[in-house]
Amino acid sequence: MLGELTVLMGLLAMGEAGPSPAIRAGEFEGWFGSARRGELEIPDPVTRKAAGFRYVFVGGFRNERMPGYFAQNKAELRSLGVPRSLIHVINPRSDRTSSENAEEVRSRFQAIAAEGPEKLVVIAHSRGACDALAFAIGNASFVAVHVEALFLIQGPFGGSGAADFALGRGPAVDRRLPWRHRFLVHLAGRVVRARARVAGLGVVESMTREASRTFWARVVAEHAEAVATVGPRTFFVRSEVEPSRLRFVRRAIACYLKVYVGPGDGVVALADQILPDFGTVVATLEAGHADLTQRWPASRAPRATRRALIRSILMAVGQPEPGASPSGLAVPERRPRRWRPHRRASAEATASTTVR
Repeated sequence: MLGELTVLMGLLAMGEAGPSPAIRAGEFEGWFGSARRGELEIPDPVTRKAAGFRYVFVGGFRNERMPGYFAQNKAELRSLGVPRSLIHVINPRSDRTSSENAEEVRSRFQAIAAEGPEKLVVIAHSRGACDALAFAIGNASFVAVHVEALFLIQGPFGGSGAADFALGRGPAVDRRLPWRHRFLVHLAGRVVRARARVAGLGVVESMTREASRTFWARVVAEHAEAVATVGPRTFFVRSEVEPSRLRFVRRAIACYLKVYVGPGDGVVALADQILPDFGTVVATLEAGHADLTQRWPASRAPRATRRALIRSILMAVGQPEPGASPSGLAVPERRPRRWRPHRRASAEATASTTVR
């Protein structure tokens, strides 16, 4: 009850919720490419504005076994002037489904928001993106008051073909897959199934393509009124990669998924990394499932890839409001000037008339 009153008072104090960032896919991808090449210069006003938000990272499946998760992303935020006190991490438990994690995720978001008046910029990866969006849709009044933007990175909203593969429910391997890859897929399947048993078959079941689509259809139907609030603040970052760029197990799974499900990041198909008719796809990048958020040995991508993601997000949330100059100051409205003849021209015309 107290929490509901707090949100209501916030809404009354603010009036209407502030505008969500306007981000176009071409802009975000351009920033990312420039940043990865080391060519992106972030203007000081953008840095200052971006440093005034509170950043919340939400980890994905098996985050407990990834000590370097988001480490370089957080370091980049700090290097750009975001205080350590404004950077938070939520790690939903991997032995629970998104539904089972919902209450804990909700409590963590509320506790983080209570630490200060700064709006939250959520950066959620993989299954953590699903946990973050499920929370947002179920708590739209909180989002309206406290959330600036949700960047959902490589989330399996349409499920993961790797989960179907682990449970033996994916398409059967046939001659469409070269014999060399068929052998690797067979070996990788044994590894993945062993991991699935450790994680819990019920959890892996919840990430299959069929279960995921059923889950999101129910969530959106139950909270249809939340779409208008949460949708404009939701930004999907997708990726795809050639299997040859990945390590053994992920390379084999990526080969399988590319042939039987479609191109993707090696774990989630490109088409499954969004929630249809919801939010905005701001980028389709070239990166594996671990490349944007994890360092070596989980990822073979250079650190510049993680830096580029953060710099692109700061460029997005640090843009001046519509009607503001690059310095952040309001641009005065110009009144249309009435045309008047030049004095000299008017005098010449008068003299000409007099001579005549």
